[in-house]
This record gives sequence, structure tokens and C-alpha cells, in this order.
Amino acid sequence: MGSGLICASVILLCFWLREGNSQNLIQDQKRKPTLLINEVNADNPGDDTMEYLELYHVSGRRVALKGYHLVLYNGKGNMAYKVLDLDGLSTDDQGFLLIGSGNLVPRPAIILSKATIQNGPDAIAVYFGRSDLYVGMPVDNEGLEDALVHKSNKKDKADELIQVLTPGTEAFLEDPSFRTTDDESLERCQGMDSQRFFQVGAPTPGSDNHCIPFSQLNASVVLINEVKLASSPGDAEFVELQGPPSVEVKDLVMVLMEGRTQKIYSVMEVKGETSPDGLLLLGSRLSKIPGGAAHFQNFTFLQNSSTPLLKAGTNAIALYSGSISHFGVGSSVTSTPDLLDALVYTTVEQPDLELLDFLTPGKPLFYVSRQSQADGASVSRCFCCSISRDASSYALAKPTPLQFNDCPKMRFSQKVSFFFQVAGCHQKPQDEGTIQRVLAQSLEKRCNCSFSPAYFKDPVLTCEGRELVFTALLSARSTEQLDRELKALSILEQSKEQLHFGNQNHSIAMKTFPSNADGTDTSPDVTSEEPRTTGEPPTSPLGLLINEVNADNPGSREDTEYIELFYPGQAPFSLENYWLVLYNGRNNLAYKVLNLTGYSTNERGYFLVGSGGVTPKPSLLLPESTIQNGVDAVALYRNANSVYKNNMQVVVDGLVDAVVYRARGAEKADKLVALLTPGQNVLHENDSHSTEDESISRCLSLKPRDPKSFQVTEITPLRENSCMSFNLNLTKEVIHNSSAVINEVGLANDSFLYKFIEMKGKPGDSLKKYTLHFFSGNHNRPYNSIHLQGKFGSEGHFVLRPGRASQSDKPNEQLVIPTLWNHPFLKQEILTVALFSRKVRLPYGTLNIAEKLEYSLVWNPGTISQIFSIPGKRERIWSLSYCPFCKETFLISKPTPGMENSCPQESLSLDLRMCLWTPNCSFWLQNPQLQAHFQQTLVRSMEDSCLCAISLCALQELNFTCSDTLLKLSGRMLTTTLEERQLLIQWQQNFSLNSHPFSVDGIFLRTNTPCSLPSEVVPISKASFQAWKIAFLILGSISFILLLIGGTVYCMKRPQNYNNIELSDRCEIISAI
Repeated sequence: MGSGLICASVILLCFWLREGNSQNLIQDQKRKPTLLINEVNADNPGDDTMEYLELYHVSGRRVALKGYHLVLYNGKGNMAYKVLDLDGLSTDDQGFLLIGSGNLVPRPAIILSKATIQNGPDAIAVYFGRSDLYVGMPVDNEGLEDALVHKSNKKDKADELIQVLTPGTEAFLEDPSFRTTDDESLERCQGMDSQRFFQVGAPTPGSDNHCIPFSQLNASVVLINEVKLASSPGDAEFVELQGPPSVEVKDLVMVLMEGRTQKIYSVMEVKGETSPDGLLLLGSRLSKIPGGAAHFQNFTFLQNSSTPLLKAGTNAIALYSGSISHFGVGSSVTSTPDLLDALVYTTVEQPDLELLDFLTPGKPLFYVSRQSQADGASVSRCFCCSISRDASSYALAKPTPLQFNDCPKMRFSQKVSFFFQVAGCHQKPQDEGTIQRVLAQSLEKRCNCSFSPAYFKDPVLTCEGRELVFTALLSARSTEQLDRELKALSILEQSKEQLHFGNQNHSIAMKTFPSNADGTDTSPDVTSEEPRTTGEPPTSPLGLLINEVNADNPGSREDTEYIELFYPGQAPFSLENYWLVLYNGRNNLAYKVLNLTGYSTNERGYFLVGSGGVTPKPSLLLPESTIQNGVDAVALYRNANSVYKNNMQVVVDGLVDAVVYRARGAEKADKLVALLTPGQNVLHENDSHSTEDESISRCLSLKPRDPKSFQVTEITPLRENSCMSFNLNLTKEVIHNSSAVINEVGLANDSFLYKFIEMKGKPGDSLKKYTLHFFSGNHNRPYNSIHLQGKFGSEGHFVLRPGRASQSDKPNEQLVIPTLWNHPFLKQEILTVALFSRKVRLPYGTLNIAEKLEYSLVWNPGTISQIFSIPGKRERIWSLSYCPFCKETFLISKPTPGMENSCPQESLSLDLRMCLWTPNCSFWLQNPQLQAHFQQTLVRSMEDSCLCAISLCALQELNFTCSDTLLKLSGRMLTTTLEERQLLIQWQQNFSLNSHPFSVDGIFLRTNTPCSLPSEVVPISKASFQAWKIAFLILGSISFILLLIGGTVYCMKRPQNYNNIELSDRCEIISAI
């Protein structure tokens, strides 16, 4: 019998080793899905000789596909009918891999025979790390990267395929009625909420999906889609319209208008049928366009055939619904409810703008340069399909008659910023569209390419002190074009051109950021220096600021009041032409005007104005009780002229900085706020802050006219402000807008604190502007700082490791002496690692208030150490990993420096279902806090069972329901690896079978209560079931006596392990048998 037991053990061990070996690659290398199913064309009209499926790697570049398999499933038997090993293949330079029929263009990397891809209901799945895939295998989701369940008949169903591969979705329909005369495909698109989905579209093998929102298009009217002007007599010209696909167009009139006279010069009635892509073409001489379609329509009013119908100059094309009889040549332009769309364009640099008022009020016109005309470019709509009467929806591109427009793409883009010196930036807001147009014209001259305002995506216009900042994504149609655009930016940066934006006869010139930080030769007026462009977010210029205000002193004496100014650049700094004006909030008049000419800051950049009782002595003395308590204001101006007088009204000309404050009460100062700090709140010098004197101090930024930059602190005249701790806990919105984040921190279980620190950002970006600060407890000063050097790697990772700098030659790695981040700390003291982006270097020490907090990690070593020392478990090394979709944001996980974090994944989820007996079930539904404590209890039990760093994020979509004394719990468990998934399957079985009652907040529960329906039992994977079946067959051959003896010996030798939830002792289970 002993030999039989040994034999059985060997068989079981071999079986489990085989299972583990087949899954080893998945466990070690499983990441978030990066290879996606991008497009599928499974059903062709007639014979299936043009079918294909297209994969796309999210990097958008050439990537080797080692470890990937593609499996095609038949929906009738839910079995694999085709398995393709992608090992040895790579995506192309754009990230695409095409698999399909030999007739396709471009030629697929893998050729499929005719009618290989079944029409559905079927499925296509991408796996990573599996070596056990074969034709005829049942559908499963182990190692699943991506999947698509598709069909070509609305009535078809594929419930089991969906349940296993894409739970919670529907099978996508490749609707043959979408394009009645042409082929169609299922294309993956991204919605406004960044969620990806599939829709029916026109086939685009080996290239970007068009992703036209046909749901909008089908509900919209006909719009102007593309316009091609003739560059010379006899050249091609056309107007392309877009509407619902394959529909008859009627009761539509196209009108051409002249900008010089605002009169109609041509009218035509539009009739015809749109193409399967919703396009209708009107034009002449189209054969002159490469690939152009010879589709002609006659205009009602024709000029000499040698003269282009679409005139040069400033003109407009408009679409009206109705009868042609309502529009006559020579009549005036009208804007009626029948106006569907309009495009006002110009070919001259000084256009007539009257047509805009009638046809597209508040919108820009479209500039078609001579360069773009000579290049044969057309005006193409690049924002579909609900935007009408807006020229900013168009871009210059190559002509594509009766084809999809060739628009700039986001994946060929780079973030740029332009800085313009301007007086009164906040009082004279500029129009983003106008700035886009002027910049586009200037860049096109230097780019030698067709360039239009739509190439600037997501534009943002802000005022940063005395600079106007325009930030946008500069996009292109290809890498080559983006290179030309960036080269044009470099040429523009070196030029001395002055740009006129024409805002209320006010011109703004571009300037570079001053190379000398003192800025003494920088005038507040318009200059004519070159622009500054950068791939980084805009930064604030250095300027003189109000740094501290102490308007109210304790008691009746007001002899220690003061105003402190600060210059963050090179000091001493001359205060020539600066003025300090104090305003009364009751009448909004100036009650004190101080001319600062002749004074300078001290060597540290400070300048003090105040009473004689202030220590140290102010440079400019004021009588006692001069500075009023509020609601009042202090304003700093710069002006060479003596325009500021006592009793004058509040003015904004020359305004540099301002503070509106109060010491007590709740009075308002609407006019002061509206003019000096618009949209902000009144600062409160709260005397309850301290029993001593206090002041309003600049602490959080160098941004002028920003009350949020101030805190109430103890007074610090001519010294660094005594600011409170930074708020190092960021919101999800701030994190999303950060250019870099702390991605993972490897925790050391020794005195060095950290094994590594990993940051993540845009691949290739420099880290020279970033600094890591290390804090302990509630201290607002870092105990150490590390200035980062190098670049983010190809996957966006940058790792800081212990070592000597000379030992590393990797640009995405920095070695530092570990003592730099080491620090003695109390057992329960909070530690913080914070990533800042620095804008300027300040001359004084400690934390730089000119820095922007990008990301922070706050953690408690005392809490983490409890995980390191779980009794009876072997020592493990952990890290804190950034998992953005989790509420906790940072989770304890296995270390993955330089790789994707080990976060819970949707693709490795398990159904969680259990039924528990409780005497008062309804009480649970009324007590969310009790439910939260039960979730924590579950997580502790899971962690005690598998020691795999389980967090609350692993439990998703939990739902509690009641039936008498039966508490039903349903939801999902997310896991990080297949190994962890198997461990949690085992945990759920053990937990559900445990008859031992346990308590949550004093309420008892029992877990081995059967649910009402057998179908609600947690599904167990087939592989796991087969393993147990074999095990039970072998164990069944062993005698009952040997089982008892072996169990008794096992229980005597095995040490007890007490968990938060006391599972039944195995000796008790055996004795119960």
C-alpha cells in the first residue's frame, strides 16, 4: 500500500508540473493587453475571397509577436477551428498585422485560403503565453489578450462564446445591409469616453480605421465634406457632400456667394444618390486629379468653362434645404432656418469678414494659401459629423474625391507651446481660432507643406503673468510631415517676425523666454522678439510678486503691519517703474500710492514695506495703521508713467499682481475681485490661526493674482514664508493631467527603505525638469531630494536604483546612493515620495514653490511591515504599484521594475458567488459600513490563503441580496496572474465549504449554506475539475485505514496557522468522515 501511495503522489506531481509548465510563461509575463483585434471582415459579397482580420499593437510600431497565438472558434460547437502561431512574425512600422486572403492589398503576412474565416456566429481570440492551443479545443479564456464575437445574421446567438470570451457584451453584427453595393467590416474605434468598441465601417486593411460615427451621420443633414479650388484655369475643382449612405438627395440647394459684395453669384439644385460611404460629388475636370472620379453635375449658372467656378478671394459655399426658386443670382446673402451648412474661405491675407456675420457667426474663416493651391490641396472636413458651419472643422489635405478624407492623425503629434509677451493679458482675451489661423499661416510658409489651423488639436489659451500662452497638440498625416512641421517651428523660433492677431486693433508679438533670469530689460509692452516653442507644458515667467501681507496686528496697536514683495530670479532686482497701490474696499478708491522707483530687493529677492515696529526694518516706512484691515486690496503695477494717484478708481493697466483680503467679518468686495483677481475669492487673515500675529503668505505657487497660492501663517518678514504642509494627496483628475507619475516603488525590508523607484511618462521625454522629494511625518520640508537625469524608455518607464552613477549606461535608468532616500523614522510615521516638475530654480533652499506637484505616494512602513512578517510564511519582496482603475491607486504587488505593473486584470477575473446564513439578513442591506467590513474580512481571508497581495480592488461589482435568512453575495474577483487565479478558485471552494461560523462586527455568519439554484455555484475551470477527478480516482484506490493513518500523522506534524477567519481544522474534517 505504501508503494501505491508513493506512485499516486508521483502521478499527481507530474500532472501538476505539466499544468504549471504550460502556464509558466503566462504567470511570469502577463501584462495588460497590447495586441488587439483591430478589424475583421469575415463576410464578403459573393465568394469570400477578400476576407481578413487585422491586429494592431498599441505601441504603433514594429513589434515581434513571440508568444502570441490567434484562435478562431466555431459558434456551433464552441470549438477552435483554426489556430495560428504568430511566433516569428512582427507588426509593420505602424503596428498592424494583416491576416487574410491572397487577393488583398496590401498583401497579408499570413495568407488564408478561400472562406477560411467563418461568417458567424463565431469568435476570434488572441492569446499570449499559451503553448497548449489546438484545433478542436473547447473555448477558454486563460491567457486571453483580446477577443471578438461576431455574426452576420441579426438572429444568431453565441451565448457560450460571449460568456467565456467577452462577458457582458453582445455579438457584433457585420450587417450586410450597411453597404448594399460594397463590402463592409467590423472596425474597432474609440469613443469620447476613451472606451473602445466595434462598429460596421468601410474596409481598411493594413491602415487606420475611419471610425466615422454613422449613428450621427444617419441622423444628420447633408454637410460640406471637401472643397477643391482650381489653382489655374482648366484645373479640377469640386465640392463633395456627405450624408447618410446610399440615400437619395433632394430638396437641396447649393449657393455660391461673393465676399466683396455679399451677393449670390451661382445657384444649383443638388440631386443624386450618396455613395455607400455617404458621399456625393459635384465638380468638373476631375480626371486631372490622380484617382479622381469622373462624376459630373451641371450648375444652374455656368460661367466660361475656362474660368473656375469657385472664385479666389473671400467667398462662401452654403447648403440650404428647400427649392431653388427661393434663391436668385445677384440677391443678398441670408441666414435662415433652412441653412444646413456653410464654409467661408479666403485665398488672401486681408479677407472681407462680412460673410461670417451672416453664415457662420462667431466662427473663423478658412484660409487657403497660394502654397496649398499650388500643391493641389483640398479643404477637407476632419471632424464628423454633428459640427456644421464651422471652418475649424476642416484641414488642408490631398484631394480624395468619393473617398475618405486624408486628415491629420493623433498618433503623429507632439505637444507644443507658444509664449507671447502682451500688456494686459487678462483684460484683453484673445480668440483661440484667430491665433491658430495666424500661426498656421506663418508655419505653412516655412514648412513647404499644406498646413491649416485644424492641425493644432486640443488648443488651450491661458494668461501666465504678462505672457499669453497657447498650448496644443501639433498633428500631422505622417511622420515625415510632422518632422517638417517641427523643423518649421524651429525656423519660426529663430525668426524676428512680429505676428498680428487683430484683436481690437491690438497686435501681439512673440518672444522667447528671457535667457537672463532677472528680466530687467523686459518691457511690459509689446516686443518683437521670436517665439518660444517647447514640447513641455507652459511655465510661468519670472516676475515681481506680492509675497506676504500682514494688515492686522493683535490688540489696538497697528505698528507691525507690512507688505513683502519677492522676486524669484537673480537678485538684487531693481524696482524701477513699479508702483504699490492700496485700495479701500468700501468705495473702491486708492487710499495710498507708493512709487518704488529707486529701490531694489535685497540679495535674497525680498523687499519690505511697513511700519516702524517691524523687525527687520522695512526699506520703505509707513505710518502706523496705514494698511487697512479689509475688505481691501494691495495691487502691484509696472508703468513708466505716473498714472497712479490717490482717490483714483481701480485700474488694471500695468497690473502685475494683486491680493484682495479681509481680517474679520464676511464683507464682500465684488468690484475689487472682478478687476484685480477675477473669478477668485477674498483672502481671510484669520486671527484664530495663532495666539500670536499672523499674515497671508504665498506658499503654493508663483502664479500672480491667484489667492489659492496663499496660506495664513506666522509672520516672516524678509524671510522664507512659514508655509504649512503641501497637500500631497492628489485627485484622479490631477493625476490624469500629470505628464509623469510615480509608477512603482520597490519596498526593502531593511534600513534602505526602497529597492527601486519607477516613474512613467511619454516615451523618449527627458526627466531633467523632474525632482523626487522625500518627506517624513507631517514635515513640509523634504529630508532629501534627487534631481532626475535621463529619458523615459521606449515603453515609458524610468527606474531609479541603488548603485554608483558610473555603473549605468542606460538612458532610462539612474543609479543613486541608497542613503539619499534612507531616513530614520518612527514605526507608525507616514512617509511620502513626491514627484515635482520644476519650472525655475530658486536661490533659496528647501522646497521650491515654483515647482508643480505631478504625483505623490504616501505610505506607512509600519502597516506594510505586517505583510512582510506573516507567521508561517516565507519572506517575500513586495512593491507598491500604481493601478489607476483601483480606488486605492497604489496596491501591494510583486515587483516589476521596467515592466508593466502587476495589477488586477479584467481578463483574469472570477465569478464570486456565495450564500451565507445570518439571523437578520435585511440588516445587511441597510448597513453599507457592515458590507464594507465584510469585504475587508474576505480580502484578509484571501490573502491569508494565497499570500499574493490581495487588495480591496480585487473585489468588483459586489451585490448583496436577501432571501429570508440567506444572504447572497455576487460579484467578481480580479486577479493578476493565472497562478493567483487558481489559488483563489481553491480559496473560494474551501471558504464556501467551511462550516465554522465567523463574526463581522458582532454579527455571525455561516458559509456552508447551499444556494437556491445549482446554476449559481461558482464555476470551476475544466482543467481544475479534471485534476481533482484524477486525484479522487487515485485516492479512492487507497484503503480507508491508510487515509486515516496518513491524516493523523499529517495533523500531528503540521503547525497550526490561525487566520482572521478560522477555517475548520483538517483533523476535524477527517474525523467527521
